[in-house]
Amino acid sequence: MTLRQLYLAMPLILVLGCGKPEPSVQTSDGGTSTRTDTNATELGIDVTLLDALADRLGSSEFKQIDSVLVLKNGEIVFEKYQNGYGPKQVHDIASITKSVTSLLIGIAIDKGHIPSVDDKVVDYFQDTAYAKTWPADKRMITIRHLLTMQHGIAFDDYDDPNMKRFKSWLNSSDRIAHLLQQPMGMKPGQKSTYCTASTQLLRQVIEQSTGQSVEEFARENLFDPLGIKSFEWERSPKHGIGMGFGADAYPRDVAVLGRMIQQSGKWNGRQIVSSGWLEKSFRPHGKLLGIDYGYLWYGEPYSANGKQIQSYLAMGHGGQFLVLFPDLQSILVIMAKDYDQNIDFYQLIQDFVIPICSKT
Repeated sequence: MTLRQLYLAMPLILVLGCGKPEPSVQTSDGGTSTRTDTNATELGIDVTLLDALADRLGSSEFKQIDSVLVLKNGEIVFEKYQNGYGPKQVHDIASITKSVTSLLIGIAIDKGHIPSVDDKVVDYFQDTAYAKTWPADKRMITIRHLLTMQHGIAFDDYDDPNMKRFKSWLNSSDRIAHLLQQPMGMKPGQKSTYCTASTQLLRQVIEQSTGQSVEEFARENLFDPLGIKSFEWERSPKHGIGMGFGADAYPRDVAVLGRMIQQSGKWNGRQIVSSGWLEKSFRPHGKLLGIDYGYLWYGEPYSANGKQIQSYLAMGHGGQFLVLFPDLQSILVIMAKDYDQNIDFYQLIQDFVIPICSKT
């Protein structure tokens, strides 16, 4: 199973300041394209590789891509917007939201709010109405099981024609109760099964343990320290914010998250999230359709100069990507509206982005 195959299997879940900025120019489609020849040249990158990527993105094959950012050693070496988008417009990041939730769980553990990923999830619902009705077959589900999608609930977004099951959950009067009513397909901890609904349980875990709303905790401990002002959670008046889907953000702010992670969780001298948590997050704990899966993060190998290049990525439907290449000290952000899943993102990255990032 390749990233291409995993991307094609992804369910349709539609909720219905980084580096040194360079001067940007208006493009014919109303977007912007930023030349970063100075950064690229200083880093030994052949600018013809940037031109090749820009030309490729401008072709009809990739017309559904709205923005691409490539960073090397913390500097933007390529930045292109199209379809009317620009650096100061938020974009749906879809299931990249899940990876942000993973960071927040790690921060809460680092700060001692959450004792362990092996805590039972039900223990964080003791002061809620769900405690009395929590099904016995779900009492063994832990935070780790939610992070690795090994919850055991028979609710597989990859095996849900027309997203009937997901839509039923999304439109239910009580999403937590609806999820808990689903049957178990196996015991927790046996196999990763992609279920966006299960990540919603992590909201209560964070709020009960920290005494803050998720938004307050995220703003105070993640977004404000990084200077991120654009992050907008998916919100429902009845159900609150979505922990696994639907957030919006500037592409550059998504890249800032990547930079912080590649700096072992540090930003401006402050430890935002521990390097230990990041290592555990990227370590394979299971597989989703054959792709390594950690704590709400994927792992996928590429190749450069005959060598395997490991990547860790957050990915969302429609073509939303935050890809980290630790060995290359490079970051890729893609935002798109490829909801028909026509684009081979894996091949685009392998053929055009890896050559840029592998130059030293």
